[in-house]
Amino acid sequence: MSTTHDGSETLTRRPSTAELTVDQQGLIARWSEAARALLGFTASEIRGEPVTRLLSSRGDASDGGTAGAAPVLVHGSDGHTRACRIRVRPADDVPGGWVVAVTPVVAGEPGDGVGSAVLETLFTQAPSSLCVYDSDLRLRRFNPAAHGMQGVFGPRSLGLMPHEVWPDSNSEEFEVRMRQVLESGVPVMNFDKRGRPPDDPEHEHVFANSVFRLEDDDGRVLGLATTAVEITEQRIAEERIALLADTGSVIGTSLSVVETGRQLADVTVPRFADAATVDVYAPVLAGEEPGPDRCDLRRVGVRYRGDDAAPGDSRRRRRPRFPYPTAPGEHVGDAPYRCEVVLPADDGEPLYPSTGGSRPVACLVAPMTAREGVVGIVTFYRLRPGGSFSAFDSLTARDLASRTALAIDNARRYLRERNTARTLQRRLLRRRTAEQSAVTTSHYFAPASAGAHWFDVIPVSGARVAFVLAETTETGLSGAASVGRLGAAVHTLASLDLAPEEVLARLDTLVTQMAGSGDGVSPHDDDAAVAEIRCVYGVYDPAPGRLSLAVAGHVPPAVAEPGGTVRTPSVPVGKALGTDERHFSGADVDLPDGSVIAFCTPALAPSTSARDGQAPAWLTGPLASATGRPLDDLRDTILASFPGLGRTPGGAVLLLARTHRLGDDQVHTWDLPSDPAIVATARSLVQRQLAVWGLEETGFVTELVVSELVTNAIRYAQGPIRLRVIRDHETLICEVSDASTTAPHLRYARTGDEGGRGLFLVAQLTQRWGTRFSDTGKTIWTEQDTQTSA
Repeated sequence: MSTTHDGSETLTRRPSTAELTVDQQGLIARWSEAARALLGFTASEIRGEPVTRLLSSRGDASDGGTAGAAPVLVHGSDGHTRACRIRVRPADDVPGGWVVAVTPVVAGEPGDGVGSAVLETLFTQAPSSLCVYDSDLRLRRFNPAAHGMQGVFGPRSLGLMPHEVWPDSNSEEFEVRMRQVLESGVPVMNFDKRGRPPDDPEHEHVFANSVFRLEDDDGRVLGLATTAVEITEQRIAEERIALLADTGSVIGTSLSVVETGRQLADVTVPRFADAATVDVYAPVLAGEEPGPDRCDLRRVGVRYRGDDAAPGDSRRRRRPRFPYPTAPGEHVGDAPYRCEVVLPADDGEPLYPSTGGSRPVACLVAPMTAREGVVGIVTFYRLRPGGSFSAFDSLTARDLASRTALAIDNARRYLRERNTARTLQRRLLRRRTAEQSAVTTSHYFAPASAGAHWFDVIPVSGARVAFVLAETTETGLSGAASVGRLGAAVHTLASLDLAPEEVLARLDTLVTQMAGSGDGVSPHDDDAAVAEIRCVYGVYDPAPGRLSLAVAGHVPPAVAEPGGTVRTPSVPVGKALGTDERHFSGADVDLPDGSVIAFCTPALAPSTSARDGQAPAWLTGPLASATGRPLDDLRDTILASFPGLGRTPGGAVLLLARTHRLGDDQVHTWDLPSDPAIVATARSLVQRQLAVWGLEETGFVTELVVSELVTNAIRYAQGPIRLRVIRDHETLICEVSDASTTAPHLRYARTGDEGGRGLFLVAQLTQRWGTRFSDTGKTIWTEQDTQTSA
């Protein structure tokens, strides 16, 4: 009750009491609406903050106050303080927490300042560490909660600076922050102070510290107040989450087993352990799965904390030898396990000061399991005296090993497929080419990790030779399989003696069919992915010394003529096979005897030289000196001149061919009239030429072949008729040309038939026979092995 100026009595409302709840760490856990009305802070602003944030360092309780409710000065959101009485009681619904009741002091009420009783209450009842330092950063007082911080504070701590109170911590950095608060008055919140406390030197502890400046009524700086709450488990959890996140961003970026093992060791030392070794079973390095009797481990990653020391630091002298985690033949389970090992000290640096490395060290062994199979083992070491691994560390190691195992298994699978594709590519190639009178060859081949590459040198009729180079954008086994199908197709088309441009046109049809049969989609739909195949195909005829070429998206060959002239033949370059190209153009190039043709894949030829008619400079230099040089020596010189210190890229194919012309004594041609009487003359001409060549033993078969071919040309074709015989090394070639474009048909005569046995006899008596077409008609040819006949 109060009395107004006119003597009437009115009812005076006493300020209501506001309650807030503080958890066992001294952080505000609940903020009532009454507390917001009293102090102005909203729940979102104040929840989670230390309760000491609300307390002012100034106040006086010497003027009284009721017991258990000493008045204190409490900060409001407007920056002002007001005197309040505080009562503290245990909280029923917050384990270890306290309910703080705050009641404003009515003006004129005795005891509205902060007194020693309030400070005593805070120092005796506050659940978090509370310390007071003077302006020289020397400890003046601490509460029982601080005294229980793993032995950091004790009776001898008074008068010491933080780095003297807890030497094995980052106290010096903490002192820098404290001086900043003394100068600016701005509090520091949640500074992580970490180290190994005296009562638990084997483990690192982390405390969240807050620092506030203390001032008297006149604003003079008296010192600092600090609060601390242990957050070790929280920080460990956060660091492990960060470690796993970093591991996920690093592990698996390389498709190399060795690189993946090194990445795991690097990312975990020293963040998780003092040393780490990563071992995989030997078959994994070859791309194979480890067998059930796995025992042969290979080290692919190792990291030691001393590796981070400066080059001149004595800690970098030598690395300890870390043993393999299991004995040969011993099986490893799927779960990580903790153990102790004694690291050898005979040729490694001492593990600890004043010891020889004989003290056992803690290690954590984690099998790397992927797709229900163990591919290897990772071992973590903690080398500090008393170091150990916890159950939580085992869970972390399991996650690290699991992620690494998946990356290693992916790398193993990639390696296996790459090795298989490379082996398939190599087996598709000719290891050596048969000796021919038309060309001498030399080649270099480097399989690519992506795509497939292929080349071949194919003998064709008339002592001619065909060259083919191709590459596909398909990767892995599918690319190698596509190249294999194309190789078989090219051999078939080459045996048909088709022109180079027609060979590319038929290959284009085959590639389109292959692409369309894979997924049932038309290869010319916009959404269909069609693999492109770049190809160059050429045929060299040694009789006139002519090279016929056709190019589909590939690099044309370079030609080095005797005398040092190097040029790129002018040949139209069509689109790659498998696109919408349907017509290819060819070109004929006359070459002097002894010219060198240099075929290479685009990996060896810059794009600037592919279509401008000029060979790259690194190729023209060695080719200019090709005259008279062995092709193998020229090949090595060209590869050494390749930009990049002679290191050729994957997918590099270099094929060199030195041309030879057939001499006049190796080829004889006769033009014959279309008259049946001329058959005997043809046999006589051939017989005389065989005698000149010393091939009389082949006379019977050759006369029979010539007689049959000339007779068929007279009977079924039109004149004129041309007979040509070629002696090519150990092969005798007979050719009969006429103006008809009708191909002969091999018949199998029955017993009573009077005819139809001519071509059958020719096929039986010769090694090969066939028909090739030209613009003026066709040529039927046969080949005999003169060595066999002799």
